[in-house]
Amino acid sequence: MSYLNKLLLPDERLVHIATLHWIIFIPGMIMTVVGGLVGFLSYRVVGLALGAVAVPLGGRVVAGAGFIVALLGLGLLIGAIIRQSATELAITNRRLIAKYGFISRSTFEIMINRVTGVNFDQTITGRILGYGTILVHGAGGDISPFDVVSNPQAFQHALMNVLEHDDKPPVI
Repeated sequence: MSYLNKLLLPDERLVHIATLHWIIFIPGMIMTVVGGLVGFLSYRVVGLALGAVAVPLGGRVVAGAGFIVALLGLGLLIGAIIRQSATELAITNRRLIAKYGFISRSTFEIMINRVTGVNFDQTITGRILGYGTILVHGAGGDISPFDVVSNPQAFQHALMNVLEHDDKPPVI
């Protein structure tokens, strides 16, 4: 949370920090495992399906395809790791802060007294595994979604708790 530490004001304190859910790693893991299995079993499968004559050429082609799929999966895994480490979502006693990006950076900040509400959406899978999309409503009617957030109900609860203890009325 280096970005957040640099950004905090002297009288500001962190109330809640949210992270992206581990589900973002699943596509890369599946592609890497499937590609590896295809590459590993390629000569056996080609031999069973097409016979011993096709094994040298067919096995290399299928193994190459498996290798490419595994490399693509590895690329997705690296991308998910970067996304996980480069995303920071936090609630302070004064602001809601979100930072996305590793090389290029995109930030979203809203003062707590400008937040008019917060909701979260969860699919069936999201409810079972514990992730969802948080929807923050701003005073101007803006809605800012935060996708694939781990434990969105805790985030909503923390934000509602800060809003409840805010002395100042929302600016409209």
